Amino acid sequence: SAIVDATATIRVGGVVTVSATPPTVASGFGTTPSIVASNGTAAFTVNVGTGGTASAGVLTMPTATTGWNCAVANRTALAANVANARTVQTATTTTTVTVQNQTISTGAALVWTASDILVFSCLAY
Repeated sequence: SAIVDATATIRVGGVVTVSATPPTVASGFGTTPSIVASNGTAAFTVNVGTGGTASAGVLTMPTATTGWNCAVANRTALAANVANARTVQTATTTTTVTVQNQTISTGAALVWTASDILVFSCLAY
């Protein structure tokens, strides 16, 4: 059996796919958002902070060749069985990921509850 032990990056075809460098909060979310836990870009959590007025946020990511594809979920809302809400990735650059909380039925922006925990898994392309 093969074992992959990467201390910095995992590359496929010479292109960065996963980085050990953790993301950082660039803007948005709420007041004092933070990366709570991180395994680089493979899996990490974001606390949206307080304030209760934010519905979008931007993360700074390690440099990718083209962009980032992230799966994101609001663990706090899911655990509370909040209906008709989802957090989705809406944009990317080689060094950023933008997410927004939305109403599922309409796609309209929806404010996160203070201290919601978002879980991410991101792959570069």
